[in-house]
Amino acid sequence: MDSSFFGTWEVDKDQTTGLEEFGKVMGFSEEKIALYRELVYSFTISKDGDTYKIEIDFKGKAPNAVYELQLGQEVDYKSIDGYTAKLTLTVEDGKSVESYYYGDKDLKWTVTRSVEGNVMTAVTKLADTELTQKLNKA
Repeated sequence: MDSSFFGTWEVDKDQTTGLEEFGKVMGFSEEKIALYRELVYSFTISKDGDTYKIEIDFKGKAPNAVYELQLGQEVDYKSIDGYTAKLTLTVEDGKSVESYYYGDKDLKWTVTRSVEGNVMTAVTKLADTELTQKLNKA
């Protein structure tokens, strides 16, 4: 992952598309979809040696989270609503790719992130569903 990914990124919720469809495929209730629709968050990506650190600030809507990842190594990811999925980070064609597996529901999805200038695009794919978010560098 190149240095353009490092720093603090804030979601622009007005630029989010596909959330309702993604939520339905994930089995979210209407209330949970509404929670995610209004969720404003930021995260900071840094690197120390071979370890990437992701610090997520949910702006008081959920407990903040910190993940330390190495490329290709699986870690436990805990969602804001309490489920645990397996997460593996890789880099493909200059993009970061997060691969998730939620065993309880046998769901697999990916989040592919790319950076252009001060804008990060995150595309989440689950089956035939796509959720796209734009994040601005703080």
